[in-house]
Amino acid sequence: MRFKTILTITMLFVATMSIAKEYESPMSLYRDNYFITGDDEAQTKFQFSAKYSIFYPSRIGLYAAYTQTSWWKTHDNSSPFYESNYQPEAFFLFESGNNFANNAKLGIIDYIQIAPIFHKSNGRDGAESRGMNLYYAATQLSYGEVYNVGVALKFFGYYNVSRKNSDIDSYIGHYEADVFFKIKSKEVFLLDKEELHFKFGSSKNKGWFCAEIQARIITSYIQPKLFLQIYHGYAEWLINYNEKETSIRAGIIF
Repeated sequence: MRFKTILTITMLFVATMSIAKEYESPMSLYRDNYFITGDDEAQTKFQFSAKYSIFYPSRIGLYAAYTQTSWWKTHDNSSPFYESNYQPEAFFLFESGNNFANNAKLGIIDYIQIAPIFHKSNGRDGAESRGMNLYYAATQLSYGEVYNVGVALKFFGYYNVSRKNSDIDSYIGHYEADVFFKIKSKEVFLLDKEELHFKFGSSKNKGWFCAEIQARIITSYIQPKLFLQIYHGYAEWLINYNEKETSIRAGIIF
């Protein structure tokens, strides 16, 4: 029985090798990569994120990914880092029209993503240690080729949570959403010009809200783009997850 299972997986992998006809790097951008700053309270925030295709060059859709979000007190004399949140994960991603199943399209569904493990922690120890292990399922639906409007939904549960943030589900709940509007290029496939996002998550009495705007600098030929982020609520970072905060930052997104 075990031999048959291994044989089936091997055949599936070999069969999908022919899908990638041209070289494509197994490494690609994942979540937003940006560098933004605000006033003395908001400080500087930056994020970098990438994913790696485990079975390359096939398009089975199995990935390992890493995201790091950091807060940097650039306005202070010594410019110390305040906190970094480390987020490794593994997931299956089915992108409509871009996977091994004959490039199957799912109508208005852009993707379906399932992650059996997602870890988030701040790398500290003692009283300031924060961390949790999650699993989640996510999907995105949108309509329109040039003027694109849609929603991304993510539902998650907890494997285990650090004792230092054992009540974090009371602040972020079990879901988050992103309602967005994008203006896309007519000439270049998948090139987004301007974007407007309204992101939010909630529990019974708490939660968070984030508004983001991405805009070109005159033309698409100038990269990166301008980025404005407004965050209000709980758990923007792990260290003060149970304190309500408001921050406004602006900068660039890659």
